[in-house]
Amino acid sequence: MATLPGGDDSDEIGYINITPMVDVLLVLLVIFMVTANFLKQESVNINLPKVGAADPNVAKSIQVALTRNGALFMEDTETTEDALVRKLSAESKYRPNMRVTLSADERLSYGTIAHVMGLIRQSGVTRIALSVKR
Repeated sequence: MATLPGGDDSDEIGYINITPMVDVLLVLLVIFMVTANFLKQESVNINLPKVGAADPNVAKSIQVALTRNGALFMEDTETTEDALVRKLSAESKYRPNMRVTLSADERLSYGTIAHVMGLIRQSGVTRIALSVKR
């Protein structure tokens, strides 16, 4: 058994030293904080137009993105127009009041954006929001 310094064998230690455990936990915390800065979630590169006020509820909707070169993304996965309509149709059957947020590059023509909005509406979604920068 462990004994106190300067004592005899009948004196037992009545406490646990938690300093080494706290040191290890702090080191792990520092390592986690440093490595968390290097993790980056992949996203679609789009230059959104700027406005004075933006909708704070964008995260609760399905994200559809249209890049400058015409690539179409649904929830960060590249898709075709037919697949977009098919996926949104299936999703709208389970969530009839769902909202789709369309993020389109600011340099795209109005006709291109209107075409994608028509595809979203064709799938049965009636609530469409346009994503902008504040």
